[in-house]
Amino acid sequence: MKYTLVVKPSVTAEASTIHAHREREKKGSGDRFVEALVDRYARIKADPNLFQVRKGDYRHALLHRLKYRVVFKVKGGTIYIVQVRHTSRDPSKKFGP
Repeated sequence: MKYTLVVKPSVTAEASTIHAHREREKKGSGDRFVEALVDRYARIKADPNLFQVRKGDYRHALLHRLKYRVVFKVKGGTIYIVQVRHTSRDPSKKFGP
């Protein structure tokens, strides 16, 4: 099945904030974050069912070698990316740990 990927504007804004913060900490680190995020989006789009359902309809996918996760849900042929967050943040009541 072919899926359409929809990224919420708030997720794009959060990813931009993460990129800027990581770049301030260490040059190139923000770019590595974006590369890992784009790679994870591609893997999610290729087969979202590879990722475990964590809470309700929400699935989590960890970024390779980084402590961030992508939270998403699948509805029909559409994948909705609803959150990108650092794994050490307090668990979300809506999306789970």
